Amino acid sequence: MTQLSMFLPADWLDWDAARLEFEVRKHNRLYWDENRPVISDPEFDRLVERLRSINPHSPVLDALGPDPAARVGEPVTHRQAMLSLEKCYDEKTLLDWAAKFEGDVVMTPKVDGCACSIRYGADGRLEVAATRGSGTVGEDITANVKRIPNVPARLPVTAPVEIRGEVYLPLSAFAKLAGEFANPRNTAAGALKQKDPAKSAAVGLRFMAYDVVGAGLETEVEKFAQAAAWGFEPVEHALLDRAGMQAGYESYVARRQQLDYEIDGVVFRANRVDEQVRLGATSHHPRGAIAYKLQGESGLTILRDVEWSVSRSRIFTPVGIVDPVSLSGATVTRISLHNWGMVRSKGLSIGAECVAVRRGGVIPYLESVSVPGETPIDYPKTCPTGGFPLREEGDIIVCSCATGCAGAIVGVLSHYANAVGIEGFGDIWLQTLVDAGLLTQPADFYRLRPEDLITFDRMGETLAAKLVENCATHQTDLPLAVFLAALGVPGLGRTASQTLARHFRSLERVRAATPAELLGLPKFAELSAEKIAAGLAAQAHTIDALLAAGVTVATEPEPAATDAAGGPGPFTGKSFLFTGTLAAMTREAAQARVEALGGKAASGVSKALSYLVVGSEGKAGSKLQKAQEAGVTVLTEAEFIALLDATAAP
Repeated sequence: MTQLSMFLPADWLDWDAARLEFEVRKHNRLYWDENRPVISDPEFDRLVERLRSINPHSPVLDALGPDPAARVGEPVTHRQAMLSLEKCYDEKTLLDWAAKFEGDVVMTPKVDGCACSIRYGADGRLEVAATRGSGTVGEDITANVKRIPNVPARLPVTAPVEIRGEVYLPLSAFAKLAGEFANPRNTAAGALKQKDPAKSAAVGLRFMAYDVVGAGLETEVEKFAQAAAWGFEPVEHALLDRAGMQAGYESYVARRQQLDYEIDGVVFRANRVDEQVRLGATSHHPRGAIAYKLQGESGLTILRDVEWSVSRSRIFTPVGIVDPVSLSGATVTRISLHNWGMVRSKGLSIGAECVAVRRGGVIPYLESVSVPGETPIDYPKTCPTGGFPLREEGDIIVCSCATGCAGAIVGVLSHYANAVGIEGFGDIWLQTLVDAGLLTQPADFYRLRPEDLITFDRMGETLAAKLVENCATHQTDLPLAVFLAALGVPGLGRTASQTLARHFRSLERVRAATPAELLGLPKFAELSAEKIAAGLAAQAHTIDALLAAGVTVATEPEPAATDAAGGPGPFTGKSFLFTGTLAAMTREAAQARVEALGGKAASGVSKALSYLVVGSEGKAGSKLQKAQEAGVTVLTEAEFIALLDATAAP
């Protein structure tokens, strides 16, 4: 399997459209033009879909594929566009797609090679072979394709016909080239562009047919049979009804390591050609086909045990302990089992041989069970830290303790500290302080004293004083949105908190809001409005305790006056990034001020960044150098405050 060494950074979801466009262009070039990708296909797909959701009209989305300027062979215009495939990552999307047409579905593996078109003339001779290229114009690779041993030089036809398929390098052939090339797909791409056909042939390329164009055939199954009759190797295929599609996909996930070629998904296509014609196509993909993409490198392993972790919402989640397996370049011994419902639905048992996948190169999880084990799995009946009974609620296991056990308390405290910016309290320290009775709720952060902490091992005077100072720094004038998000109310994340803060502007008004009032806000459905209102009411004790401990929550300023064109504020279209330690306010407060004036708090340095603000307390780090290299305007903290004051001036 292809091993890639780089993955998307943790903050990629915070990138703006300009940064996403830059990254998509870069990784598109590395994949198509330089044949040296550094992120996996699922990660690239996520970048593209994120850009599409933020800026669906971005010109970058229409420029995916190889750069025409990087073409080696002569251009070849396709008689019929070689479009990409629509992608999906779950069964629901697949079933929604399949509901749009009549008839059965054909399933094939999505071979990870190079798409190729081979035209034969009316005399049956191979005339031209071309890469997919832009979908409209490809690159002439005729001389090299003629040297592929399973590509017929002549067909028994009396009219022009075109065979489309995938040029690939078998894994067995690639193994003999170990150390010379990055991966089979890149090796195949390089060999096809080789100017010396003899050197191209020496690599060991093969061709697998997946379409016959121009022969008047009525079904996909007929096309595969015709390709085989003419001497081609057709792609492995199966005719399915809709109920068997997910099982078919999972069969390829389980068999992936047994195949002699790389796959990056499973293709489903309407079997009837007339239904494909009726559905038509977009400028990007035919509507009669879809690619169910693999979501990361997979591997077989054995489930040896199950551990249960508890969240701040008192939900117990199963974690699988497995034999070491290499996934996306990392050795994995723990995988997510999602929830109790999945354990039951897949009939999971100890000793089972299962397929583990590393989604996007980050989160290892169980994809399917290949061979059942012998020992059934059951959830614990009592909480191991508090002794309270556990109960089933649908697909999840929940602790019956209303106030939260010690394990859940650590999650609550960790969430609050991270949300408001209190640094230095990792889970080990939090557990230690919970066990000692010093921390039982978020308000206790503000009651800690250095003399309380100095008694613990590995806790010197300097560290104790620093931790207490960190708490005090994030005690007053907390931005309302930050405070709300820190409460851990289900459904009340950062975006929803910002919406509440901008609409109600004070904590008192937020606490008094009814579900009906919340329902009138953008993107608040009836269920979420009721859940958030109930969650805030349930957190009344926590909020009161925080206020009693000296926490103050800033009132949001009145909405900035709009300009003549109805713009939202003086910072509209501007983005700010903060680095170093601010003296006049917390970073969260500064970000809130920017957003209240219509600006955006950025997460990283890019050429699209408007301002980098450097705190007067120092510790600017590498962001300052990157901003200077990118030509970004750098403001001192004093200059930033002056800019804020200028926006408030009459």
